[in-house]
Amino acid sequence: MLPLGRIWREQKIMGIAIDEKCTLSIIIPVYNRQETFNALMADLSQAIINNNLEHKIEVIVIDDASSVPLILPAFPSKLICERNQKNSGAPYSRAKGLKLSLGKFIHFHDSDDSISDSWLIDLITELTAKPDIDILVTGRVDFEHQSINERFSKFFNKQVHDSKRVLSRLIYWNYIGPIGGVTFSRKVLESIKIRRIASCQDWQMYIDAIKNSTIMSSRPDIQFMFHKTGDDRISHNPRKKILGHLQLAKQTHKDSIFGRHIRLFYLYACKQHIYNKGGFILAFYKKHQLQIFMTFLVIAAYSFMPRLRKP
Repeated sequence: MLPLGRIWREQKIMGIAIDEKCTLSIIIPVYNRQETFNALMADLSQAIINNNLEHKIEVIVIDDASSVPLILPAFPSKLICERNQKNSGAPYSRAKGLKLSLGKFIHFHDSDDSISDSWLIDLITELTAKPDIDILVTGRVDFEHQSINERFSKFFNKQVHDSKRVLSRLIYWNYIGPIGGVTFSRKVLESIKIRRIASCQDWQMYIDAIKNSTIMSSRPDIQFMFHKTGDDRISHNPRKKILGHLQLAKQTHKDSIFGRHIRLFYLYACKQHIYNKGGFILAFYKKHQLQIFMTFLVIAAYSFMPRLRKP
């Protein structure tokens, strides 16, 4: 294991050649997840060595002011690590990692998720074959308690060549899923701002990126491993979940034909979190429960309504 400040010097001593025009930059924000981070890095190392990808990959780790400074493992490819002075959240860390990266394509990966055996080589093969892709959406395997399920976005897969149709439903539902299933071109990420909101950061990034995308691709067979049971996931924090949806509503209402009513739609989608949190939002929800429910039904029906294609 290599202490945080030594990794770049150690790479030079080992004589690892660094290709500044690498295909893929993998950015990993980490906060107090040393054990799962070690497992992810071990999987990445094995995939790089097995497929001779040393010069096509760089990994950028952002230690988000972990209680105990992150320890980095030996790594066969380019590895950069920066430590935040204070805990600043995933959006800040991702933006920081993006500035440090050199890859043509950018992939953000949560430190408590992992990859399948063929994930890295299949991803590189797809990006090499289709260098003009702006967004690539892949599949995943969900691990939750004793349950294991394969998932992918059927709607995105079906509508991948129609960005307006993809966006028209994405405003209302994050049907693409977690960030580990998405890879972006540098071009499209540099055209948007990575917003710092309490939750729904991935969802907001997808909306902004697709608005600026020309070519999208879907590969459900390329799978990462998504662990849903982590206690520190934002999805398990009622306050952050509700606040993030309301912050997202400030952006998405401008793109929705329903305007500010989308806030009521999001509140119904968060009803379980609202009951868990209580307080002012719960009082508002109970007072306007019928209106919120009817708004949800109308918007849900609209978002799933088939669209007629122009001849």
